[in-house]
Amino acid sequence: MITLVFVVLVLFAVAWPLVRYAAFAISNYRSGELALIREKTGGLGWPVLRGVLTAMAAELIAVATYPLGWFREFGRDGEGTPVVLVHGLFHNASAWSIMLNRLDRAGFHNLHTYQYDSFSKDFETAVEGMEKKLDRVLGARTGGSVILIGHSLGGLVCRRVAGDPKYRDRVAGLMALGSPHKGSDLAWFGGNAMSRGLIPGRSIAEAVAGVPDPECPKLAVYTLVDDFVFPLSMLLPDRPGWEERICSPMGHVWMVYSREVTAMVIEFLRKVGG
Repeated sequence: MITLVFVVLVLFAVAWPLVRYAAFAISNYRSGELALIREKTGGLGWPVLRGVLTAMAAELIAVATYPLGWFREFGRDGEGTPVVLVHGLFHNASAWSIMLNRLDRAGFHNLHTYQYDSFSKDFETAVEGMEKKLDRVLGARTGGSVILIGHSLGGLVCRRVAGDPKYRDRVAGLMALGSPHKGSDLAWFGGNAMSRGLIPGRSIAEAVAGVPDPECPKLAVYTLVDDFVFPLSMLLPDRPGWEERICSPMGHVWMVYSREVTAMVIEFLRKVGG
């Protein structure tokens, strides 16, 4: 039985990324952006292969570590501005297990994760839970601030909360990793309310677009071969005040495990005083 489960998981980790990259190619071709990706990467062969391989590796890591998120969110107060990390669709706080260790070794000790249910709840419920999380992290400290970092859908949760007048002036930095700022064509395959809300032009993108961004440093990091968010333009905030940086070709989920992306996070935290 254990062997059968292992085989099924391995087959899933191989087959599902291939399906996503087929959809990536079709979506970007139809939008006219596949040629731009080819130009920026110097050819699609190696970048897409690297994306596929890192996506497969990420699937295996995510499955192996996912049970860690069943127990509790991570939270530890320490020196410096508190940092709250928010996972993406269908993941949980275990997404940050590797990056948290790297951030801790880099000298950041005021680290917290926010976990929400993206299987059975909607976007506004996730936002409400995030607000309660910030209330606990910020506490009664007058003038205290927080740094928000979100991966994928987590970046949109962060943007939505950061636009609330209650928190807008208390956000010291906002960073989105591979976030579907305008939705994603992959969401057409979604089977629940949260994923369908990410269809371009639907509720989640509209909810985020309807609030102003905080007056703080804002950074969007994305990969040109993202296998969850496509076409390419969906990854761009296209709002004043946002800095955009492209990381190496890699799968969408691999961003939370990547040393390169972690280095970008560390650089951002040092810039905003984390």
